[in-house]
Amino acid sequence: MNITCKLAIAKNNIIKLQEENHQLRSENKMILMKTQQHLEVTKVDVETELQTYKHSRQGLDEMYNDARRQLREESQLRQDVENELSVQVSMKHEIELAMKLLEKDIHEKQDTLIGLRQQLEEVKAINIEMYQKLQGYEDGLKEKNEIIARLEEKTNKITVAMRQLEQRLQQAEKAQMEAEDEDEKYLQECLSQSDSLQKQISQKEKQLIQLETDLKIEKEWRQTLQEDLQKEKDALSHLKNETQQITNLKKEFLNLQDENQQLKKIYREQEQALQELGNKLSESKLKIEDIKEANKALQGLVWLKDKEATHCKLCEKEFSLSKRKHHCRNCGEIFCNACSDNELPLPSSPKPVRVCDSCHALLIQRCSSNLP
Repeated sequence: MNITCKLAIAKNNIIKLQEENHQLRSENKMILMKTQQHLEVTKVDVETELQTYKHSRQGLDEMYNDARRQLREESQLRQDVENELSVQVSMKHEIELAMKLLEKDIHEKQDTLIGLRQQLEEVKAINIEMYQKLQGYEDGLKEKNEIIARLEEKTNKITVAMRQLEQRLQQAEKAQMEAEDEDEKYLQECLSQSDSLQKQISQKEKQLIQLETDLKIEKEWRQTLQEDLQKEKDALSHLKNETQQITNLKKEFLNLQDENQQLKKIYREQEQALQELGNKLSESKLKIEDIKEANKALQGLVWLKDKEATHCKLCEKEFSLSKRKHHCRNCGEIFCNACSDNELPLPSSPKPVRVCDSCHALLIQRCSSNLP
């Protein structure tokens, strides 16, 4: 009777261990599914961000090439203007055409500078977005490391449970050996007894067969547990490899940020060169205006200097970068673009030149009065 009670207790323990094993398997599967989904989502995000960064980098390269081309063109234009100034100082009409070309170039340069500044702001916004996404990836890595630590804890628990199961199996085997020894002794004693004792012996043999089958089942179950442990170890190694790949991607992103900063430095140097070029062009413009003033003085006209005028003669608005100065070719005074947006031929120049609104009205009145 003691043997049967022990066997029943052992069976109950085995059933409980099987249930615990099933629960652990289901929990491990759920954790693995969640980690795989999370890793797939992070991989897709990293790939999209790399593509956007490559596109932005190509755009910056194109901008840099365009700026270099514009610098070359501007240097060529500057050489042409200097040659024309040195050769054609005596020719008034060609100097005026060169002035118009210089003014157009300055306006175009200002527009390109504004466009480059807007593109720089866009690049700064992209860098801020990339930095925020990097922080999100670092948080995701921390969560993954926590999940890996939990998985390792669970694997440790499973190994402890396996060791306990092995100890219980050893105890069951010892109990079986002891039961076999007791059965042999009991058979020797029962040879002299009646048929009723033989029936009990046959029942005990049946119970032993059942125990053997249970032991075989437990061994098979142990093998399956070992295989599951191997699979979980493989999954953990796979997760570690993926985390290493993410850290490599992070290093590549930092390298790209360094390259972006170098490109910014190059852009700033080019912007300084453009500003110096603009200053030199403004100086050349002032020289041309001085030459014109000298020509006007020779002709008896009063040519007002740029430094002497701070407001428009007609509307009295203050001059600035957006509101530029313009000389009237008839009276020599300085006006804004709105008050001198007229062109008429003068006695000194048969071609149409810039004239202020008041001179324009007077000249038209003279022409109408001279007509028959």
